[in-house]
Amino acid sequence: MKNKFKLPNVPVESEMSQQKVMVVSFFGKSPLWAKSCKAGDVDAYCGRQIFEPSLLEDPVVGPDTFFDIEGYYDAKKRVIFLHLRGVFDTHTLVKAFDEFSKDLDEKGYLCVWAGLNHQYARALLLLFLVSHVLVLCHPTHGFDTSYVHLFRALDAARLKLAPALTEQLRAVGGLPKDWVAAGRPCPPRVLFLCQTCPAPFARPCARPHTPRPSVKKLEHALEDMIYNLLRKSRVVSNASANSLFAIPANQEFVYVATESRPSRDRLSHMINSLVDFCKHPPTEGSRFETPSVQEEPDPADHSFASFLQQHIDQGFLKGFDDNVGRHMVPSHFEVVSASLWFRLAAHLHGWLVEGPDGPACTALRDKLGTDMRFSEARCGKVLPVALAAYQEGLPPHYMRSYHERKLGHALAVFALHARGPVFEQCAAQLERQCDALWRAGRQMCEVLSLTGNPCTKPLHRGGGEGAGGGELLLQAGGDGPDRDLTQLPVTEHSSGARYVSACNCGRKQGAREDPYSARSANHDYYTLLAEECGCRGLESLSFPVFQPSTQDFRAAQLFPGAPRSGARDVPRQEGRELTVATPQGNTSGCSLVGFVSGQSGPSDGAADEAPHTSQDGQEIVIHVSDSEESVKDKTLVRQPSTTEYLPGMLHADSPAGLLPQFPSWSLVCLGPSSLYSHNLGLQDQQQAGMLGGSAYLLPWDVTVRLRHHSAWPAVGDQYRHKPGPGQHGALRGRKTKVASKDLSEFVVKIFVGVEYECPKGHRFMCSAPDKVLKTTGSGLVKDNGNKVTASDMPLYFPCPCRSPKPLVAQLMRVHVVTPKAPIHVTLNPRVQPAPPPCPVFVTGCEQPVRLSQSAYWVLRLPFVYVGEHGPYVAPKEPVPLSYGRLLAGVYGITEVVPEDK
Repeated sequence: MKNKFKLPNVPVESEMSQQKVMVVSFFGKSPLWAKSCKAGDVDAYCGRQIFEPSLLEDPVVGPDTFFDIEGYYDAKKRVIFLHLRGVFDTHTLVKAFDEFSKDLDEKGYLCVWAGLNHQYARALLLLFLVSHVLVLCHPTHGFDTSYVHLFRALDAARLKLAPALTEQLRAVGGLPKDWVAAGRPCPPRVLFLCQTCPAPFARPCARPHTPRPSVKKLEHALEDMIYNLLRKSRVVSNASANSLFAIPANQEFVYVATESRPSRDRLSHMINSLVDFCKHPPTEGSRFETPSVQEEPDPADHSFASFLQQHIDQGFLKGFDDNVGRHMVPSHFEVVSASLWFRLAAHLHGWLVEGPDGPACTALRDKLGTDMRFSEARCGKVLPVALAAYQEGLPPHYMRSYHERKLGHALAVFALHARGPVFEQCAAQLERQCDALWRAGRQMCEVLSLTGNPCTKPLHRGGGEGAGGGELLLQAGGDGPDRDLTQLPVTEHSSGARYVSACNCGRKQGAREDPYSARSANHDYYTLLAEECGCRGLESLSFPVFQPSTQDFRAAQLFPGAPRSGARDVPRQEGRELTVATPQGNTSGCSLVGFVSGQSGPSDGAADEAPHTSQDGQEIVIHVSDSEESVKDKTLVRQPSTTEYLPGMLHADSPAGLLPQFPSWSLVCLGPSSLYSHNLGLQDQQQAGMLGGSAYLLPWDVTVRLRHHSAWPAVGDQYRHKPGPGQHGALRGRKTKVASKDLSEFVVKIFVGVEYECPKGHRFMCSAPDKVLKTTGSGLVKDNGNKVTASDMPLYFPCPCRSPKPLVAQLMRVHVVTPKAPIHVTLNPRVQPAPPPCPVFVTGCEQPVRLSQSAYWVLRLPFVYVGEHGPYVAPKEPVPLSYGRLLAGVYGITEVVPEDK
C-alpha cells in the first residue's frame, strides 16, 4: 500500500504534500490473538485493510528497540494515522522473549523490564509531541491504573526536554511560532478505546428480540472514573497547556466496542472465512474485503468511526480548547502540511528515539524505574558499609584464602541490607573493590613450597621454582596482561614453616627452612649440616650425577610422548660387577647374584641358575658363574649425556641417558659393626632424637648356601673347624653363625632398621609395615627383620609422639649393620611416593649397591620427591599406609669376589 509507511521512513507524494493534516495515534495493549494490532478500527474507518495483519502474517518489531511505529496517510480524509507496536502488546513480548531471555537470567526481571519500558516510553513521548489525538487501546472494558505512573513520567520528561526540543524544532524550519514555543502542535486529546464489553452489551445479543441495555451508561461511568483518577493524580489539570494531554470537557472520550470481533481461534476464523467465500463468491468487479470491515451498522450509530470523526471535525473546524474554568487563555492548535509533518517526524525520531540518552531521557528512565532507583539508592548506601567490613582488621599482607573469607563476610553484610534488581551489579562492584584493595600492596606471594606451604612474603619475583613454578605467581598476582611483573622486588620465598631434620648419618639434628627447590631440600641442607656434624669425612657412596663437558649445558626438554626406559626399575642379574668411584675407597662393587627380600629372579637364563629360596624366605643360594668375562660382556653400559641434565629427580620412567645435577640420596658408613650393641640399642650420641623404646635395630638371620667353586678356597678354610664352647659367643658377637656340619651352608645375622622422622624431629623405627618397634622394659627386642625386609614399607607413618595435632612421619633412613662373613649385603631402594600412576624413584645405580663387611651403613632417602610435573607433596594428615611405599626388594646378598679379597 503506497500510503503506508514506518517511521522514520516516510512517503513523499507531491500531490498530497501541501494538504494540512491531523495526526491520530494509537497505543496501548493488545491480547495475543490480535498479533499486536490495536488499530483494527482504523481499517473500518478507512474502508480497507491497513493495520490488521492477514491470517498468514506474523509481524515482528525491531530487534534492538522492540517497538515499531507504523503509519498510514489517508489523503482523502486528510488524516495521518500512527500505530505503536511494542512490548505492551502480548504478541510482541512473546516474540521478543528469546532475544532478552539471557538478560533475564543475568540481570533479573525488574532490570530488563525497566530497559524495555524506557524504550517504549521514548517512542510514546514522540507520539505525544507530534499528534493531535491519541487513542489509548485496552483489550478489556476498564482502565489500567499503571498508565498513571507512565503519564507522570512522560510529563516530567517533556518539561525537562522543552529547551532542547525548541532548538530541534527551529532546526526543522517552517513550523508555526506557537508550535515551536510550546514544543507540540497542541495539547493533544487522549481518547480511550475499550475493545471488549460485558456480555449484555455485546452485539448481536445472545437472545434475539431481547432489549439490550444502552452502552452509553457504561461509557459515561468509565469517563467519570478515568477523569477523577487523572485529576486526583494531577495528570490533567484545568489548564490543558500545562498538562501532558487534555480530556474533552463536553465530549465523549471513552468508546466501548460492542461489535463482534474476529474469533480468537485464528484457524477457526480462517476456515469460516473460506466457507463464506465459497458460498458467496465475489461478483465481477467487486472487491473482497476481510470480515473485520464488514460490520453491520449500529442502530443508534454507535460506531468508532463516528466517535473519532467528531474529534477530527472539531480539530479542522476550530481546534481543541479543553481548558476548564473561567478566565482561561485559549490553548493553541496548529495543523501543518503533510510534507512538513513528515519532515518533522523523521527529524524528531532520529533525535529523540534513535539518538543517545540526554538529560530528559535520563529523567524519564528515573521516573519509570522506581524499583531501579530504590535499589540503586539502597545498594549505594550499603556498599561502603560492606567495604568497611572487609577492611576491618586487615593484616599488612594476607593470602588469597583469607581474602576470600573476608570477601565472603563483606558480601554477607551487603546481602543483609541490599535489595532490588541492581543487587548483583553492586555485589560484583564490591568484589572488584575488595580485590583491588587486596592487590594494592597487600597481596601475599603464595607460591607453594615443595611441602605444600604457601610463601608468606609480599608478592615478589624469584626464590626458586616452588611446587608450581612461575605459573602460581601469575595466578596469585596477575591482574591481567597489563600488569608489569618486572616491577616486583626479587627475593627468596619463605613460608615461615620450620622443620627439624637429622643429617645424613643421623648423629646431629638441625632446623631447616621450608624448601622451595629440590636441591635445597635433598642436597644443600644435608651438605651444610654435614659440615657441622663432621660426617662429611665418613666413607660414603657417590651416586651418579650429571657431569658437564661444556659450559652451555642445559636442562633436557621432556615431552609427554617421549620414550621412557624402565631399565632402572628392576636391575638385571647378568651383570657381574659395576665399579663406582668413591672418595674413600673400594665400597663400590655391585655384583648381584642373589636376591633376598621378595625380589624377583632373573628374566633369562637356565632354571638352575636362579636363586633358591626356602619356605621361610630366608635361605639364599649363591651361584658362581664359570666364566666371569662372559657375564661382563652381557652388561651394556650406556654413557650418560654430558650436555643435558634431568630437570627433576631420577625415576624408573625417566629417559635413558639423563642424570640429575645433584644427588638426592646419601649412603654413609658410620664405622665398624661394633658401633651398634643389640643390648644397648642406639644411644643419643649415635642417633639424635630417637624416641625411647624404639632406638633399636631388628635382627635378621639369613641362611646362605654356597655352591663351591675353584675360586673360593678361602670360604671352606675359614669355617672348616668346629667352634668351641667359648667361640660361639665370639662369633655371635660378630653377628655370624657357622653351620657345624655343612661347611657350604651357614647363617649370617644382619641388623636392619627402617627409620621414620616427623617434622618436629622425632625419630623412631618400625618392626612391620603397620607397627612401631617397641622393646620390653629390660630392653629386649622380640621382633625380627623378616617383615621389614620382605614387605613394602609405608613411606608415611603416624608419629607416636604426643602432639596436639597428629603428625605424619616420613621414612628417611635405612640402617644396615653388615656381618663379618664372605658375603656382601646389597641395597636397591625404590620409592613410590604416591599412589599410581606416580613413578618409582630410584638412585641411578645400574646395579644394587654392595655394602662392605662388618660395617654400620646408613642410607638417607630424599626429603621430597620431584618429578617432571612437580613435587609429590607429603600429606599433612595421616593417610592410608599404602599411599606411598618403599617397595620390597631393597635388601640383597652377594658373594665376595676374589678381587675383593
